[in-house]
Amino acid sequence: MASIQSFKRRAVLRTAGFLSFLLFFSFVIWSYIPLKGVSTFGNKYRPLTVNAWPPYHNPTEPLRQPHDKFNAAFVTFVKGDSASLAGLRMTMRQIEFTVNQQRHYPYIIFSDEELSDEFKHLANVITPNDIDVAFYDQLAATEYYGYANSTDREQAQAARIRMNETLFGDSEDYRFSSRFMAGLMFRHPALKDLDYIWRFEAGTEYICPVSFDPFAFMKDAGKKVSFSIALYEYEETIPSLFANIMKFASENSDIVQSPDNSNSLWDFVIDKDTQGFNKCHFWNNFQIVDMNFFRGELYQRYFDFIDNSNGIFYERWGDAVIQSLGVVLFLEKNDIQFWENIGYRVANYFTHCPSSKMIYKQCSCRPSQNFDYDGYSCLRQFLKSGNEVYSITPS
Repeated sequence: MASIQSFKRRAVLRTAGFLSFLLFFSFVIWSYIPLKGVSTFGNKYRPLTVNAWPPYHNPTEPLRQPHDKFNAAFVTFVKGDSASLAGLRMTMRQIEFTVNQQRHYPYIIFSDEELSDEFKHLANVITPNDIDVAFYDQLAATEYYGYANSTDREQAQAARIRMNETLFGDSEDYRFSSRFMAGLMFRHPALKDLDYIWRFEAGTEYICPVSFDPFAFMKDAGKKVSFSIALYEYEETIPSLFANIMKFASENSDIVQSPDNSNSLWDFVIDKDTQGFNKCHFWNNFQIVDMNFFRGELYQRYFDFIDNSNGIFYERWGDAVIQSLGVVLFLEKNDIQFWENIGYRVANYFTHCPSSKMIYKQCSCRPSQNFDYDGYSCLRQFLKSGNEVYSITPS
């Protein structure tokens, strides 16, 4: 009996060994082909290379413009990592699907990093004819991205250490990008021939079909700045900003809007009880603007003042609140467009969902998600004047 059991054990071991050898041999054969540089699909071989992407070159001709009365483009600033690429492609696809598939406005994409050829090709292929995207990367090597000449680097570093528990408070890069997007971007030669830009942010969502041309609406209605979400800024990031704004206003009273002007936007940012800054501002991760305003002499004079004050680096002034206060200084209520009927979502939380059933029934949102009703929203502050122009948008 013992010899029979021993024989069975040896037979099992031999079988197991043979099967293990077959599995190992099969694994070697399977893995050998890709390691040698080929892969099989059907009966065809396709070489595998380290970088299969050819060099990407920006269009040599001016970017195609679908409208004969103005030039416009979608504009963004991105990083070069794979997550940023995925977010960029998602947002561009939504823009194409919701608003641009019948119009074909071009894209201009900025980055402070060197974007790979793969990144550029995979972003460019979202557009119908693969010719509508121009990239301007490596901004960090230019005057458009970095410290102002007047910035004390040690004081800037001390601010980052002091604010290390504030959102982006310890980030040098956040401040560089804020400085670029608050003012320097409008001086960049890539935008010099544009009348309007639609600024978008990679990873954000456009959740409703847009049946009209927002650029053409801005042109026809004479709007300078538009938004879909308004909210409060973090107080700890801007302790001295409004004092600087009032200093600029007092030194330039001949060019800024008077608070006595009933059409001014001062009541959007002034607390009626304290007469101080209520921290309200227009969010600009989605905005459509008239470039002639932002690159114009008035706004650029204001931005130079902000830049020289160094609050971007000594505190943490963001580009959205800087832009918003510039708008208050120089524009009037009827220069501003609130996009009720363009659905928009940021970070899967901040959602503008149109309140009209005729609009939201086509959108991927619920009206109850609308951030406009949130206590952190400043939209009611903007609308409080009751001026009908605020609530009217094209049907």
